[in-house]
Parts: sequence; C-alpha cells; structure tokens
Amino acid sequence: MKKQLYFIALLASLATACDPAPATFNLETKNFGPNAVITIQSSENSETLKVENITNSNQTFKINIPKKGYAILKTEDGTHKGEYLFYLDDGHYKGVLDGQNTNAYPFKSVPGKEGEEFVDFYKLSDHMSKDILDSLNVAELELDQANPDNIMERAKKADVWREKQLRLKLEIIKAFAKKYPGSTHTLFLLERLGTVEAEAKNYLSIFNGLDQEVQESKKGKILLAEIKQANQMMAGSKMPTIEGENPAGNKFDLKILKKINLVSFWASYSGKSRRDNQTLGSLYEKYKNKDVEFISISFDKKRDSWLRTIKEDKLSWPQYADFKGAESPNAKNLSNYNVTYFFLVDKNGTVLSDNDLALDFVDSEISKNLAGR
Repeated sequence: MKKQLYFIALLASLATACDPAPATFNLETKNFGPNAVITIQSSENSETLKVENITNSNQTFKINIPKKGYAILKTEDGTHKGEYLFYLDDGHYKGVLDGQNTNAYPFKSVPGKEGEEFVDFYKLSDHMSKDILDSLNVAELELDQANPDNIMERAKKADVWREKQLRLKLEIIKAFAKKYPGSTHTLFLLERLGTVEAEAKNYLSIFNGLDQEVQESKKGKILLAEIKQANQMMAGSKMPTIEGENPAGNKFDLKILKKINLVSFWASYSGKSRRDNQTLGSLYEKYKNKDVEFISISFDKKRDSWLRTIKEDKLSWPQYADFKGAESPNAKNLSNYNVTYFFLVDKNGTVLSDNDLALDFVDSEISKNLAGR
C-alpha cells in the first residue's frame, strides 16, 4: 500500500514538474471608472487569454499556460481605452496601469530577453514621440471642440499630426532595428505598422540592416516578398505585364498607352467596384480627349459576368481579364491582391504614383501629371 502511495505521489510530482510556469501579472491599477476591465489577447489570432475586472488597487492575476509570442493588453472603462503590445512568456510582469495616462507603457519589469527588448522599444518610442504626441493630443482636443466655422481647418490640422505620427513610428522601428539587428521584433513591428506599400524603400532599408538569420527566418522571407512586391509598383518602376484579353479576345499591348494612363482593378461581385465604376465613368468623360487613357483589369472568373457588368456599368474604356481570380498574375504583380486598386503610368508603362491611389485623389493626380509632362 505504501509503495502504491509513493508511486502516485511520484507521478503527481512529475506531472507538476512538466506543467509550464504561469505568466503572473502584478499591476498597480488606478484612475479607472466603474466596470473597467483588462483583456489580454494573442496578437497572432486575437484569442482572448484573460479578462479581469480593474480594481484600482494592486492586483494580481495569471495566465496558467502561456503560449510564447506577441500579445495585446487592453484596458477599457467606457471613457478611456488603452492598448499595449508585449511579448508573452512565463514569469512575472510588473507595472502600472493608469486610466488617466493611457499613453504610458505599463510594464516596468518583464520576463525574458524578448520581453525586455520589447520594453526597450517602448522606452525608445516614448523618448522619440513625446513632442508629436503632445501636439496631436492638442489638435484632437481642438477638433472635439470645433464649431461649423472651423471644423474643416481643425480636421486638416489633426490629419497632419496623425500623418507625422505614422511616419515617426517607422523612424522608431528603424532606431530599434539599428540597436537590435538580431531581434525578430522588427519584423513583427513592421508587419503590424502595415505601411509597406507606401514606405517600401524605407522598409527595405530597415530589412537590409537586420542580421542574416532574421532575414532568412520564415517571417523575414514573407516580409521581403511583400517589400519586393511593393517596390515594383513604386513611382519610377516599370509596370509588370498585364495578362489576359479584352472582350474582343485581343491581348494587352503597350501601344494603347497614352500620355497619362489610369490602371484600375475591379470585380463584378464587389459592391465597391460597382460604385467606383460610376465615378470612373464621369472621370473618363472628363479626360478621354486629353491624351489620357483608362485601363481596367477584372478579377472575375466568369466571362459572362464580366461582359454583363461591362455593359450594365457602361465601361467604354479598355477592359482586360484572364479569368483566374485570386490566382491571376495581375493580382500578384500589379495590385497586391487588392480590389479595388488604382495607379498611374505614362506612355512607356512607367509608374507615376506610388502604389494604391485613393479614388478621391485620382482626378487631381491625373491633372497634376498632365500639367507636369
């Protein structure tokens, strides 16, 4: 009997020894309103890992089986919201959550080298962005207090500071990558920033400064492919070949290009595409006699649907499709799988506008390029 009890105790101790250590959070929470909550989610798949009520005190909670990787800690009390990235690992996290200062990064002490590098990233961010954050906060407060006479002016001012903040975020990542060239955090931060199409050259510069091991990782190879895709559609690059044929069965030929050409991507099943077609129709009438051509490429798989929509939407400019849908080389090489998508090229097929133009700016960009060429 004693041997059996000893054996059971041994198994229990071995099972306990194999259990992963929890991630333990010791946080001082303060200045939150009633019903405030902390939520921790995986950044990989948005899975909720923990939800805790905020007590405005020193509080402790655990994630018993933490999966190592990027996570997000969120706070919300109906008035204030905070969102903070961190690296989840087993061990102890200590810090302060302040409902009246949601710009302050909460973690002061974290487990592991990866976690410490992430904390250092936020210290770098705080140091580099304080002036812009202060100016943006002032601009957004002024916008909240705007009246009908000054709302447009204040909205533009706030947009200027938001754009400066977005550009600064890339500079912060650049500074972090220079300090930690062997950290894969840079890949995650660039991916999350999501401005590769607008900042392809800067992304490539940052990527080239990383250690070879980071560049050749799975995430590194994925990011490099996105950078190359975006770079080939930057202003000054040569437009990749348009695949497919027009309704008459003729393949695309560069000879149809005029002084300025708007290349657009659409699909008959996309409601936004159909609405955009109406705007494009009006723009085409405005420019069709001014050495401007419109060229539309569809991602439809069915020829009948494509032809029917061309007729219904009265698309009188050149139309092309290869009927391969998302597998189309046009999707991969020209629009990065986006529907809708717009860019300008000249008569030689040289790209004039960096990546995807917003439809609202197509008119002004065509006019600007006509005047300057």
